Amino acid sequence: MENRIQNIIENYELSSNAFAKEIDVNRSTVSHILSGRNKPSIEVLQKILKRFPDVSANWLLLGQGGMFELQTKTSEQGNESKSPERDSKTIDKIVVFYNDNSFEEYHPNK
Repeated sequence: MENRIQNIIENYELSSNAFAKEIDVNRSTVSHILSGRNKPSIEVLQKILKRFPDVSANWLLLGQGGMFELQTKTSEQGNESKSPERDSKTIDKIVVFYNDNSFEEYHPNK
């Protein structure tokens, strides 16, 4: 689990100290988790999921699925109204993180 927490820290480009501040825990708590000395408490896990709501709880707790929840607000709310007109966007890069701390980048437009 410490690897997944490290992935969150890297994904949001935070230092471990900044991450501790973000989730409102002591720096030593995060340091001990990342070093493997301590397992994260349920309170720490709840704080991570509350502060980073797009992170999948299944991924964080069980290592299942992807790092991020792929849900849309409209499907959660049952709202079928159309979204306002927006400029079309294209995918520039997709990064896949593996549980062995390696990753691959895909550039679909190249």
